[in-house]
Parts: sequence; structure tokens; C-alpha cells
Amino acid sequence: MNTEIFNYLELMKDSLVKKEKILVNILELTKEQEKLLNSDSFEDKDFDKIITEKSILIEKINNLDEGFELIYKRIEDKIKAEPLLYKESIEKLQEIIRTLVDKGVEVETLERRNQIKFDINVSKSKDRIRSYNLNSNAVTKYYSNMSGNIGEGTYFVDKKNIKKSTKVFYQIRRYII
Repeated sequence: MNTEIFNYLELMKDSLVKKEKILVNILELTKEQEKLLNSDSFEDKDFDKIITEKSILIEKINNLDEGFELIYKRIEDKIKAEPLLYKESIEKLQEIIRTLVDKGVEVETLERRNQIKFDINVSKSKDRIRSYNLNSNAVTKYYSNMSGNIGEGTYFVDKKNIKKSTKVFYQIRRYII
């Protein structure tokens, strides 16, 4: 019976080691994202590829966590009944878990910084698009003016304003006379 528990504890340890390797990969991908966000030539395609890779790795971590929990629930009572017997194995698991927590915090910190940089890049892109649209409209108006299309519009506005001014003039003149 004890060997069965030790086998389960070994499976749990293997699961945590796999999770650590995956977290290292996620950390590397997150650093790649940071490089992309810091570069002047930000490519959506490359960024999306990294996000997809990270999603796959996160799914693997979730599966490992589920398996870990299932094994732990299966042996929890037996470990609690004889904690000294399994102390060494449990301490190894705790050590790996501390390492995982540290890596997780490192990934989370880098993700937050990347999110801020991403938001800044999106804002800059919106500004560039807005500026492009304004410049495009100005160029269109300029070429329209240069080609002589502006005459009719100006005449219409001036003619309309002249009619209004004339009406006001005659109304004022009636009161004076």
C-alpha cells in the first residue's frame, strides 16, 4: 500500500516538473512578445502566433493541474494519516511548487508590462490611422481646389449670404425711415 502512495507522489512530482518546463516556455514566449512590442516594426502576425502558442501551453498546464488534483484527492487521507512517512516526498513537492509560484509571478509581471506596451502601441496605431485620414482629406480638398471644382460651392455660399444680408439691410432700413 505504501508503494502505491509513493508512486502517486512520484506522478505528482513528474506533473509539477512538466508544469515547470511549460512555464519556462511561456516565460520565453512572453519575453519574445516584449521584444516585439519594443520594436519599431511591430507585426500583428508574429504577436498572434505567440499568443496561440501560449494558449496551447496554458491548456497543457490546466490538464496537468487537473491530473495533479485528482491524484491528490485520491491519496490525501492516507498522507494525512501518516505524514512522517511521506515527509520527504511532500517536501520535494513543496519545493517544486515554490519554484512554480516564483515563475508564475515572473510571467504575470511581464504580462502586465506587455499589456501596457500593447495598449500604447494600439493607441499609436489609432493616432496614425486618424492622422492618415486627416491628411488624406486635406490632400483630396487641395486637389479638388486646384482642379477648379471649388468655384460653384463658394459662389453658392456667397450668394446665399448676400441674400441674407440684403434681407437684413432692408428690414433695418424700414425701421429707420
